[in-house]
Amino acid sequence: MTKIKVGKFLVISFIALIITFFVGFGENLALKAGSPASVSKTEVDYDKRIQILEGDLESGKITKHVYDSISDLLRLNKEQLEATTGETRSPDKIPAWVTELGISEPQGMKFDQVFSNSTSIDDPTEGFNSVSLVYTGKYETAIAEAARIASEAKLKVGGIFKAKGSPVKMQAEIANPGISYLNYSLGKTDKDFLVSLQVEPSGRLIIMVTDNKQLNEMLLAYAPLNNRLNSEAKQKKQ
Repeated sequence: MTKIKVGKFLVISFIALIITFFVGFGENLALKAGSPASVSKTEVDYDKRIQILEGDLESGKITKHVYDSISDLLRLNKEQLEATTGETRSPDKIPAWVTELGISEPQGMKFDQVFSNSTSIDDPTEGFNSVSLVYTGKYETAIAEAARIASEAKLKVGGIFKAKGSPVKMQAEIANPGISYLNYSLGKTDKDFLVSLQVEPSGRLIIMVTDNKQLNEMLLAYAPLNNRLNSEAKQKKQ
């Protein structure tokens, strides 16, 4: 259970980093973090399905109405699954430790608690603070609020997404291009906190913040376990 929860939230915390640097090549990437264990298939699928929907909306394969209908069904299914299993940690608002970093809540947007997630240093099964806060609203509002928050938190533009499945499509032809803001880069993640803002074609605004110092300490604690498991796996293959 501990290893599954750690893997789950590592995916949530770092998916923005991978998307920012590789989505421009038109690839749909599935991230497997080098965490103590893998994530359950059911948990990963909801995020993957939403990303597929975003790609289809951006490329014009589906309308906003279809996107809203399918995402509402996914939200309902996720709520029912969590009610059945009891395994969820959805924050009800932006945590104080995040606002202390200069990150404010988007105005004029609705907080989506179902698709938001968090981990806590106080939970021994998780071991570090992180949040993935999802807000929904009009695309124009999301773009404006992301720019405002990024300016206040001194974040830089990390990438502008291209339409998935259409590598030759010009950026100007995309009705609602996604954009991201970061305080780190792929080759430089030596920050106390990793912060990213992401606006998607549907108008979803996602704020992701991870306490990087706590995360690294947790990964170091798991290093001996990872080494032992890798060694055992190699021995079984021989």
